[in-house]
Amino acid sequence: MATTAECDVMMAPEEPERTTEEREREAEAYKEKGNAFYAQKDYNQAYNYYTKAIDWSCKNPSYYGNRAATLMMLAKFREALEDAQQAVRLDDTFVKGHQREGKCHLTLGNAMAATRCFQKVVELEPNNEQARQEVRDWHLERYYV
Repeated sequence: MATTAECDVMMAPEEPERTTEEREREAEAYKEKGNAFYAQKDYNQAYNYYTKAIDWSCKNPSYYGNRAATLMMLAKFREALEDAQQAVRLDDTFVKGHQREGKCHLTLGNAMAATRCFQKVVELEPNNEQARQEVRDWHLERYYV
């Protein structure tokens, strides 16, 4: 019996490993395509491209944040919450991640968790009036329920 080394088997050449810089460029290109689809309100395609960006570079919080926004537009709030939480795990100063996490918590009925998220936004951006209003609205509501 012939060994593998003795066989005339044509193998497809392996794709060379990409550098981190190349992977980042590829991810950024996918994010831009996702942004274009999001702007056109084609949220399914936007989701696909943000997912590709994450596949190429899973350490960028804005990719998770963008995908969270897309999932929110698709009314998939539990999945959006997971992405928003991953975004802030990667960068605790990522304001949009905290905002989206808060909005998901509100939609899912957890006003206390939402309040904490909006308070974090106010801590990071003291002049963010939208977050300040959310904190006032939801913090006060707890006392009237």
